[in-house]
Amino acid sequence: MTPRAYRPAGLKRSVAQLWTFVVASAAILAAGALVLSSLLTQSFRDQVLDDSAQEVGLFANSVLAPTLVRGNRLVVRGSDLTRLGRTIRTPEDFAGVAVWTREGSLVFSTLPGRRQLTARRDVEAVFRSGTPFAETTEVPRRDGTATSRFLSVWAPLTAASGRPVAALQVLLHPDELDASIARATRTVWIAVAVVFAVLWLFLAGLGHGAAVRLTRQNEALENRSRELLDASREVERNLLGTIETLNAAVEARDPYTAGHSLRVRSVALAVGRELGLTAPQLGSLATSALFHDVGKIGIPDSVLTKPGALEPAEAAVMREHVDRGAEIVSKVSSFEGSVSAIRHHHERWDGLGYPDGLRGDEIPLDAAIVGLADAWDAMTTHRPYARGLSLNEALLQIRGGRGNQFSPTVVDAFLEVAKRQPTAVMPPDDGSVSFAAS
Repeated sequence: MTPRAYRPAGLKRSVAQLWTFVVASAAILAAGALVLSSLLTQSFRDQVLDDSAQEVGLFANSVLAPTLVRGNRLVVRGSDLTRLGRTIRTPEDFAGVAVWTREGSLVFSTLPGRRQLTARRDVEAVFRSGTPFAETTEVPRRDGTATSRFLSVWAPLTAASGRPVAALQVLLHPDELDASIARATRTVWIAVAVVFAVLWLFLAGLGHGAAVRLTRQNEALENRSRELLDASREVERNLLGTIETLNAAVEARDPYTAGHSLRVRSVALAVGRELGLTAPQLGSLATSALFHDVGKIGIPDSVLTKPGALEPAEAAVMREHVDRGAEIVSKVSSFEGSVSAIRHHHERWDGLGYPDGLRGDEIPLDAAIVGLADAWDAMTTHRPYARGLSLNEALLQIRGGRGNQFSPTVVDAFLEVAKRQPTAVMPPDDGSVSFAAS
């Protein structure tokens, strides 16, 4: 089974934000569906009330107006009221009818419950607008113990000229209205719910697809990153092997310096530990000391192994090894911290060193340590052109170089190591020799 790729924090945040959007969209869509359904329901209710008002208005002027209106005025006689009473019993949904004058006087009424003796506001509205309107109302019973809900419709009774001469009030039973509104409400809510549910499912599908794509892309990226990392490590291993081979080749070309790099590393680490360097710093220092002369691979044998003092031109060629060594080591990323020390290990505290003439604290500490360790091993090792100094003679050279060739701090640490742990800095084959007391 293929191991699941690790999800980094960025991917987790992206997926979480994506699903947060999907959940938030569900809440927004639900709120939108609620608002839209409420608006549609209210709109349908208003439309039903308006339709009821128009129907009553048509009934008033086609059925009642010919009975009660003569010319431009309301005429109410006993026979008219008797005929009106028979007429208004015809519609089944009518609960009662009342006719009002312009002044708000009740002319005729079959309204249930208590008689409504004050309806001036509605009467004035009918005469002012000249159009029918409907509203729900509560009508108290005759005994005053409760109320009944009705649809109250007001419509003008108009003369032939179109001028309102009376106001008609009709109470309708609300059952049919309520049933229509309930059916419409159910239809609206179901339709809106279905539409918004489909829309949310579509968004959820998009979110799921995006999350899957992000995960797959992350897995592909992780796999590619692992492949690149493995390839990079392999390249680093090859480069390290190459540098080790070059370093070995340098020492093989000059048998008198065999083991030089290892001895320099040993001394440098002893001084570094005395100075309290951290483990990563000591690791970088060890690498710098081990490969400090790797750049000599490009130096001609006539210069590298010359059994005497170098001519100025030859010395200039020899000095190139620090730049070449730094360039070689810089190819390995894990050796990045060692490049500076390799390049500057021949700088002097008084500024007379090379390649940049750095002085004092401008010289990196690890470069100063490697420079002293390198000089110490050169002093105590026999060369074709010079016999190595005795330990005490070399020690005097180190002390003498304090503050001009070598860093005072590094010299003090070296002397302390030499005093307490002489075997840590002794050259080969001199283990029985002790340093002179300082």
